[in-house]
Amino acid sequence: MGVFRPLAHKWRKRRSPSKLDGIALSRRLVQAAKLRTRKPITIPSIARIWSQDKASPQDIALHTIAPLRPTPFPLVAEEPLVAPENWRDLPKTLAKPDLPEINPDFVAAAQPEYEGLIPRYIRSSWAHVGYKAMGIYRKLYLDPPKTGLPEGYNLILTDSGLLTCATHIFGVYPYASPGAPDPAARRRACPSSRREVCLYPTHAAIWAAYCAKLPMIPMKMTKLKVFLDTRGGVRGAGVLRLPIVPIAVPYPPMFFTVMQFVYTFRKSSFVNLVLPCAGYQLPQDRVHDPPAEVTIPQYAEALAKECDLLRLCQMAKNVHGTYQNMVALGVVENRMWDALDYAWTTVLTAMELVEKAKEMHL
Repeated sequence: MGVFRPLAHKWRKRRSPSKLDGIALSRRLVQAAKLRTRKPITIPSIARIWSQDKASPQDIALHTIAPLRPTPFPLVAEEPLVAPENWRDLPKTLAKPDLPEINPDFVAAAQPEYEGLIPRYIRSSWAHVGYKAMGIYRKLYLDPPKTGLPEGYNLILTDSGLLTCATHIFGVYPYASPGAPDPAARRRACPSSRREVCLYPTHAAIWAAYCAKLPMIPMKMTKLKVFLDTRGGVRGAGVLRLPIVPIAVPYPPMFFTVMQFVYTFRKSSFVNLVLPCAGYQLPQDRVHDPPAEVTIPQYAEALAKECDLLRLCQMAKNVHGTYQNMVALGVVENRMWDALDYAWTTVLTAMELVEKAKEMHL
């Protein structure tokens, strides 16, 4: 007579609900699943999203798509704001201009669900929603005499959790230089000239709550298509067709600094981006932050140890370029202006320390 043995799978079936209710799901498994979704995938060649060079017959059947990003802007401007010997000519403060009020109708046009909400509350609570700034997705180049961007662009995402995030793509490009002729004349004068446009997937509603000078950006219907891996795998690429909004700013390399604050509402992230320093990082924002009178000397001293006057003048270009972008966009949030004042005071203090150290060694 055989010995009675309970079926193992029945026992597991009874215990599985409790595991799901607790924390038995391994965080490592979740992270591994996310990494798998971000790996390059293959889709049929008929679904190519952008033109490529001529391929060999072996490459025609499949076309690899990976979440490639263009080369980011350098952390510090290559050209200084002023010559190092003229740093004392810089203004002591960067004045905030008079700006109009935020129009709540513009916020509701970009996101109808936000109708009736106060823009100030949208700005302060956006960081808790969980959206993250994606950064530069692609770079386009407009050859004169062309001056217009396409109405939409295909955003390829391999993480299905991000498919419902972005509502628009900002096409960020620099102002034309003062006194520049029309595009056709620029083409004749310099046939090889091109205008670089950086594409940033984003949410127009939060920008409408921050920027008083942006035009109304209405919500548009988006198109979503999913391409499965032709090798039989379960992964797929989500292709989201989003409208492009042209955004002209004075200094595109520092547009992401403004974007980072818009998404995080953190002064520390803002300052650490415009003033990168290996020896010091401004701590994350807390309810009771240490006073600026304490942290600015520490930050400036760390910068003075690492940088010479030329490098600090290049960092000043970061801060001033961000200031120009904020003025052009019409940023009304006082917290961002406080972060800008902090960064400007810090870099000027660091220049003063470097200048004093140089005088002592003479």
